[in-house]
Amino acid sequence: MGLINWIFDIYQHTQIDKARDEARQARLEASAVRGGGGSVDVARLERALGELALATKTVQRMMVAKGICTREEFAAMMREIDREDGSEDGRAPLG
Repeated sequence: MGLINWIFDIYQHTQIDKARDEARQARLEASAVRGGGGSVDVARLERALGELALATKTVQRMMVAKGICTREEFAAMMREIDREDGSEDGRAPLG
């Protein structure tokens, strides 16, 4: 592997680690949407979902814009990941 590829690989792993940390933080924030008495704080939940939707759209558009994948490839991978839990329901388990 050439030096340029090695440097790019390190950069990609750094970006993956950063995204993993951000996802972990998002999971923590999502688990904190309950208010006093165990009820769901709707405003906090909507804010968390909006932030997650924004992050997801940003990642998808950036990957397409940089030529990493096409929209169709992204959608196909999303469907593949969706099926990993045995249920193609448009959701992934939180954990």
